[in-house]
Amino acid sequence: MTEQSRLAYHAAARLSRAARDLMQNADFLDRPADSYAILGNVLDTMRSLEASLAQLAEWHRAAEAGRHFDGDHDDSTIGIMTTVEELDLAVQQAEGLQETISRAYGANAVVRWFEEVDPSDEDVQD
Repeated sequence: MTEQSRLAYHAAARLSRAARDLMQNADFLDRPADSYAILGNVLDTMRSLEASLAQLAEWHRAAEAGRHFDGDHDDSTIGIMTTVEELDLAVQQAEGLQETISRAYGANAVVRWFEEVDPSDEDVQD
């Protein structure tokens, strides 16, 4: 495994762990103002994911039978073609999601967030 390949493999694993951590902790913010920075980081991540998906699509598009995969195996050839098609679609969808997150990020920027949640609201019961 080359150094670049090793770095890509480990970066994908770290990204997976970080996304899981975000999922498990994003439902409660004790500092409402943090939502802006969190959305900004998510937006930056989406930009990087879109580029990474495009790179993976290009790598698969350039994969050569007999060099990168068994060209005598029809399922391999079909798998490569399907992977390229699906990654191309994922790039388009990632671009759309990035645009949507960007609009949310822009809208969040105009909110006058408090630095802390008002503690008196936590004790109020309906």
